[in-house]
Amino acid sequence: MSEEKVDRKKRVEQIINSEPKQSLSTRQFVVLSILALYLFIGFPLWFKLTEIYRAPLPSKFITTLQNNQNFDLKIQREVFVKITDGLKYPDLAEATQIQIDHELTKYSQDPDERLIVDWNVTIRFDEPGPDDYVLELELGDGEGIAVDPAKRETVLFYTLGSVKSNDLPFFVAQTLLYHIFSSEIESFKAKNQRKDINSITYSPMVHLSFKLLTGDGSPINWRIDKALDEYFQPVIGLFQSYVNFTIDSEIKYFTELNLPNATDTIKLSDLSTIVDFSEWDVSSNMYNYPTLNFVLYYPSKSVSPLNFNFDPSKNAFLIPQWGSIILQPEALEPNTLITEDGLRPVLEKFTSELVNLLGLPKHPKTPLIRVDAVKVHTIVSNLIRATDSLSSLLKLSKSLPNISIPKTVLDNVKKALEARQRAVEKVNIERDFDGALLEANKMLKYSEDAFFDREMVQQNFFPQEHKIAVYLPLLGPLSIVCALGLIRVLMELKRFRSIKA
Repeated sequence: MSEEKVDRKKRVEQIINSEPKQSLSTRQFVVLSILALYLFIGFPLWFKLTEIYRAPLPSKFITTLQNNQNFDLKIQREVFVKITDGLKYPDLAEATQIQIDHELTKYSQDPDERLIVDWNVTIRFDEPGPDDYVLELELGDGEGIAVDPAKRETVLFYTLGSVKSNDLPFFVAQTLLYHIFSSEIESFKAKNQRKDINSITYSPMVHLSFKLLTGDGSPINWRIDKALDEYFQPVIGLFQSYVNFTIDSEIKYFTELNLPNATDTIKLSDLSTIVDFSEWDVSSNMYNYPTLNFVLYYPSKSVSPLNFNFDPSKNAFLIPQWGSIILQPEALEPNTLITEDGLRPVLEKFTSELVNLLGLPKHPKTPLIRVDAVKVHTIVSNLIRATDSLSSLLKLSKSLPNISIPKTVLDNVKKALEARQRAVEKVNIERDFDGALLEANKMLKYSEDAFFDREMVQQNFFPQEHKIAVYLPLLGPLSIVCALGLIRVLMELKRFRSIKA
């Protein structure tokens, strides 16, 4: 066995002696150069290029917002009081405020009645502006309330007896809280935070699509443009500070009802089966914002008149988050033209359904006050939704440590928080609820853009295991060649030194 080792050593000596020392040094230099290039340039460069960038999100502030929703938001309503009979009540403002604060304190004692935002109302006696709330006190024979249907004005009738008994502050407080702002207060109660299933999610843009459908193919027409200008545009003007509308109209033919027999009685429970929107092709949406459909339907002569099992005058049906449909019992004659007067009752019904689909409260009867109520609630709702999106983004970044957080995400988060700050300032300081709604919409948009960032979502679908599968065929052979070459050079160097020794 020792002889074999001696022979092997001699052969190695012969190989080493036969190879010039410069060749061995050159091979050592090449291997060490490749190794140095691999370790000091290649590996750092690979590490840098494959590093997952995670922008530093303001996690503490977002967590604070999530745990203390609306902590810095204070909605302060103002009502200007006018006394028309010349009497003066110097202590009315202070006494009324005590009554208001007392009533609002009751809400905080019940978890269901608790308001989700700091809300209050104060009265003033200076001159109001054109868009301000006005409460007019008028001396009369009895107590009562009259709400103006077209303005933000309310008349409170009181008697001298109520003044002597010091009940006037109580009447004023009751009028403000339970009549003028009742819907607004109700919308902020904890028990009422579930979304109305009939109304669409708020969007600053909504498309309204008016469609005339008939079961026959005979030509018909309607003056929908003039009717909308005359009867519908004034209503749309009431919403201009809350939502903007785009409108189109269309006539469709051969849209049959799913009636097995023409003589069948139509029940309310049958509407979901006899009306087939997929075949009618009335649900297409070409916009990136919600569409509400308003359909006026006339049957074909083969099934006319429709046999309703309910009051034919109640033929308008609200379809949650979709729109409304009016079923007419009689078919139209060929070449019929539906005039503006004929469309007036139809548009009145559609207007009523539009109010429900937008989520407006039912009271009071003044549309401006109802729009104000839903506007203020939407501001708070959008701020909460945006905060929830930012909180979800934070949780996602913590649960997936390998997910990329691009700088665009951080920029959108910062823009969202800045928009929130501006919205809070407009509510708390400027009392500019229109401007606050715009900023709340911006916050919601920026927060959703941050959460659904394209680059971040794409990285989420490329897990670490896939990266290894991609890099291993590239780095594996190169690493093996470098490692084996280094081992060979080290062995040669060791044997060379042992022979020389």
